[in-house]
Amino acid sequence: MSTVFDVNVRKSYAISQLETRPDLDLPTKLQLCYRFKILPWLTPAFRELVSLPIKGLGPMGIARIPAYILHALIQVKHQISMHRLTQAAVVPPTMAGMCHTPLTCADGWETGWTTGPAEMLRHPDTFYSSWDIPQLESVEIPQVCSDCQESSVVNVKETGCLLMEDGFVEDKLEELRAWLMSH
Repeated sequence: MSTVFDVNVRKSYAISQLETRPDLDLPTKLQLCYRFKILPWLTPAFRELVSLPIKGLGPMGIARIPAYILHALIQVKHQISMHRLTQAAVVPPTMAGMCHTPLTCADGWETGWTTGPAEMLRHPDTFYSSWDIPQLESVEIPQVCSDCQESSVVNVKETGCLLMEDGFVEDKLEELRAWLMSH
């Protein structure tokens, strides 16, 4: 019967028309995504909501997000928050290169971390991605020689600890996709 009435074609047309509407906000997109199984909308809408403060949606916006998706959003935001607080509390090790003052560099690295990236992780004024933090290589950290700083920044990048947030979001999205397909 859907072949006779071209239901899929009409659904695709309706979705393409909705996508052009400037007044289609994220909660409404997720509501429609859930109701009509518009899976291509899930990832971008969910990722954007993860990057926004929940209270910025207001009570009406929050009320329009399907409960299961809202719960998943809160879970992943909490997971990211706990990960950031842990990263702020635990200073990555200093990786000494060809250095003549490793203890001085280690102290400088710890001070540089706790007054820079750790503060961003604990008290972000605006949302940032963990991809932003490894810009440490371009910042001059007092008391840390360039070789130690370069080695330490490479170590931080290679551990992947600052890039885990994307994995948290992707895992939650996989769970949401499976849930949407089963309902």
